[in-house]
Amino acid sequence: MNSLSTFVVSFFIPGIGQLILKDYTKGIIILILLFLSPYLIITTDLFDFIPIWSPYIILMIWSIFDIFDKIEKIEGRKSASRKLALSVLITLIIIPATLFLLFSGLFKGAKFLTNEYLNEDRTKKEMNEISVNLEKHRNHYGFYPANYHLFISQKPIWSSWKADSWNNPYNYELKDSLNYQLISAGKDGIFNNEDDLKRTN
Repeated sequence: MNSLSTFVVSFFIPGIGQLILKDYTKGIIILILLFLSPYLIITTDLFDFIPIWSPYIILMIWSIFDIFDKIEKIEGRKSASRKLALSVLITLIIIPATLFLLFSGLFKGAKFLTNEYLNEDRTKKEMNEISVNLEKHRNHYGFYPANYHLFISQKPIWSSWKADSWNNPYNYELKDSLNYQLISAGKDGIFNNEDDLKRTN
């Protein structure tokens, strides 16, 4: 592993850089302090006075400056300074920006997948459940409910039936006592176009 990578990895796990550079004693000491200090802070109730993350910051700074001294002796001050500056850039800007773009892309991809495919399947399944219970209502009372909101308010579990999976309200139309139409506006949220989902008796 090159000296730049040694700097970068030490920002995340102080002590690893020392191990890479074969300073095993100091590396092990830093790692022990890294994992032991939070435990000591918690068990001794010092976290009221000392932030639990403060040992990490102190050990990281110690580790970085120690690595700088080691790289300076091997490659010279100019090379060590340049690699330290570049490692700061990578750690504080490039890696966070890359992770942000990655997770942003994954979020948008998941949202697209949900809107394009999953929401339609979920809405169709929900509309089937609503239709089954509308039929039960007709079989019991001899007619379909006139007021959809009063119908779904009969059971708390039916409260999600106010809107489809795109969070657009269902449109329930009672043609007569024996005929109804239940409509979802689909992913565009606009009724009376080709992506509407409909259920009738």
